[in-house]
Amino acid sequence: MRSQETLCRAFGRVAVVRRRRCAIAGIVLFALLSAPCLQAIAGEQLFAPPARVRPQDEILLISTRSIGTACNANSLRRGLTCQRLVRNAAGQTGWTPSDWRLLLLPDRRPTVFYVHGNRVSPGRDQAEGMIVYQSLKKHSPLSGPARFVIFSWPSEQIPGPIKDYLVKAQRTNPVAWQLAWLLDKMPLDTPIALIGYSYGTRVVSGASHLLAGGSLGPLQLSERAYRSRPPLRAALLAAAFDADWIQPGRFYNNTLESTERLVLGTNKLDPAMRFYHLSNGRGRMHALGRTGVDAPASVTAYVDQLRQIDFTNSVGRSHVLSDYLSADHKMSILWRELLTPSQRPTVRNDWGRNDLAMRGKPSMSH
Repeated sequence: MRSQETLCRAFGRVAVVRRRRCAIAGIVLFALLSAPCLQAIAGEQLFAPPARVRPQDEILLISTRSIGTACNANSLRRGLTCQRLVRNAAGQTGWTPSDWRLLLLPDRRPTVFYVHGNRVSPGRDQAEGMIVYQSLKKHSPLSGPARFVIFSWPSEQIPGPIKDYLVKAQRTNPVAWQLAWLLDKMPLDTPIALIGYSYGTRVVSGASHLLAGGSLGPLQLSERAYRSRPPLRAALLAAAFDADWIQPGRFYNNTLESTERLVLGTNKLDPAMRFYHLSNGRGRMHALGRTGVDAPASVTAYVDQLRQIDFTNSVGRSHVLSDYLSADHKMSILWRELLTPSQRPTVRNDWGRNDLAMRGKPSMSH
């Protein structure tokens, strides 16, 4: 009997070691598969002077890089930095220092926040944000002025793929708190939409979760500028987190509570999404950005709010941001769902149900 118990414990230890080794290998694989995205971005004309901005639009960059992962109001008030894209008399555009408190002034323009993913260095955040803005400008249903905000966080690459993956995964929680703190201070009548890419989707989902009264470990919005806010809209493109995290009882379970509409951009062939499950220690639990919601039946109460857009045939085997943005038809649907006060179904959910129209809920004004 003892020999059997000893043998079982030995096999158990072997299984644990194997799972740990598999998880480590998965983390390395996920990091390596994500790297081509960054190399491709670096090779594009991202550092060309930004141009072709609609004259009625305002472009800002808000950065938390100087304050790291600090989660207290004083640090944010002192440490948030802001740049504004301006055009001089000669027609040339460039970034100039500004004040992030501009976002706190009364303003009814639709305001779109873009949150980048991992391994984006200072300077590249401006360039990457501008190619997202160009997609918005190309496909936007908005005829009036809009405000586009690039939300930049400390995601520059650190040595070691495993360390880089783990540190950035943990860092997205305090960054989500920082974004939520800023959004909470904005006027209630400012329509807000969020779009995140890859690791940026963790920040967007985490901020939405916190705004609805949720917590990320010890992190909560304990002091609120407003008791409640109108629901916002959010888009998660190639979401690099577990497919069940927005479901009831899971990590971002309050996200759907704070969103009027949540758009999921998925790709079954994206290599970073395909092999994500090897890195999360949960076996067959895939990334939200690959499969969409893991158990659709668990979110049927929110079916009116969810949209799922499958980029697989348009993007294929790529985790490159520009490949997603180049999928014109899909991005047109995404921006329309994110910004238009739609009253009719425009997209079919990936789990086979017709998308239902919103009824009796506030919409983005334009």
